[in-house]
Amino acid sequence: MNEEIKAKEFEDVLEKAKSDERVIGLILTGGRGKGMYTENSDYDVAIIATDESALNVKKEYTPKKGIVEIGVRSISEFKSHAEVGSAEDWDRYTFAHIKAQVDKTGEIQKIIDGKGILPKDQISKVAKNALGGYLNSLYRSIKNRRDGNILASHFDACESLPWLLTFLFAIEGRVRPYNKFLKWEFEKYPLKNLSISSEDFLEKIESVIKSGNMEIQKEIHKIVEGIAVNNDYSDVIDDWKGCYFG
Repeated sequence: MNEEIKAKEFEDVLEKAKSDERVIGLILTGGRGKGMYTENSDYDVAIIATDESALNVKKEYTPKKGIVEIGVRSISEFKSHAEVGSAEDWDRYTFAHIKAQVDKTGEIQKIIDGKGILPKDQISKVAKNALGGYLNSLYRSIKNRRDGNILASHFDACESLPWLLTFLFAIEGRVRPYNKFLKWEFEKYPLKNLSISSEDFLEKIESVIKSGNMEIQKEIHKIVEGIAVNNDYSDVIDDWKGCYFG
């Protein structure tokens, strides 16, 4: 579809929201909101309405057909959305690197900023859980490779990677990017704890995905072990000592 047509529909929604007293916030999410998009990217819009008007705003702003995808939440719903450990926890990255298009109270951007990162009181819990999950999957990959079950070993290697990435981002107070944004995230906002370049690290990740390469897994584990020890997670590493790589 013509880019000008899509942009025009979004601008119409934006201008309407600006003049609508019931609407207190509008957020352009997805790749367009982060500045990483193509001509095929959708316009994904979140509208924040006052509590008392949310139902009517939803009926008015969310037609069955349209170029712009619109979701409406009340301000109360928006505040509680995607809390760490909730069923919507997965949606936190939606709000990373996002600026509100409309923020009539000055509150919307603060809420966005809080959702796009990990709360300080949750960092250790999330990081330890993810590190344990990574080491568990790594151990299973090693055991299955030892026993000649190559397919299972490869699956376990692949399953270790989301845990690994969650850990690496968590220790920096960040949420793991969606796969679509992973390369972009590493390029724009490199991890501070990595001992190798983002490019080299992603190459290792890709190698594990393609082949389950055990030598590469060893290299990644060594990097992770160093990061864990330097960030006071050596107790999790110690729990798995002797279970892998000799």
